[in-house]
Amino acid sequence: MSLQNFSKVVVWLYFLNLGMYSVTSLFNIEEPETYFWFVRIPILMFLYYKTSVTRSSLYFVGLLLYQIASVLFFTGDSVLFIMGSVSSVLFKFCLTLLIINDIEKQNRGAVLMAMIPFFVLYLYIINFVLLALGDAYWIWIINALLTSFMGGVAIINYLNNADAKGYWLLISAILFIVQIAAFFINKFYIKSEAIYQIVILSYGFAHFTFYRFLILKEKEEIGLKDISTS
Repeated sequence: MSLQNFSKVVVWLYFLNLGMYSVTSLFNIEEPETYFWFVRIPILMFLYYKTSVTRSSLYFVGLLLYQIASVLFFTGDSVLFIMGSVSSVLFKFCLTLLIINDIEKQNRGAVLMAMIPFFVLYLYIINFVLLALGDAYWIWIINALLTSFMGGVAIINYLNNADAKGYWLLISAILFIVQIAAFFINKFYIKSEAIYQIVILSYGFAHFTFYRFLILKEKEEIGLKDISTS
């Protein structure tokens, strides 16, 4: 089997797992739900390992941090929630480092302006659940800042260069914003299976679209390197 066909199989496996996680959660089938929940990130890590030309250690570390955060949040323990919040913000920091090179010097001001609406929206949502967040509130403000920055970079990058790479980054940034908003609302404000389904699907597609962005970014950088050395 060729690498291209094999990667397609793994992509199908990723979305099949996402669909099964959604269904088992919807019908409250706990044991399979836990399994599908846990293997989501390992599948993505394997997919990236098989298809990446550079195999960024930073991305692997970021995905591992996200997995650790998910496990800590899953426990429901308040102390572990703070630790999970730290792990989550470190994950976002890794993603920020992966996209920061896409900011052109003349666009820095535009990126800062573009991130402001996202950040204000985040602060508004955080204000709703401020008491429930407790000592972790400042960690989530940093998370909001990093996620908003990703959104600003994605918008400006896409407006200036509406290519496939920019498209995937824009979709990913929007979905990460939706995911965190839905996560807060479901965990601290209104417990709803419908909102939790938004969390499941938005995180699943957000991770995949960022993976697609990163693969295209790596191929573009390899191509530019080849041109400069030819």
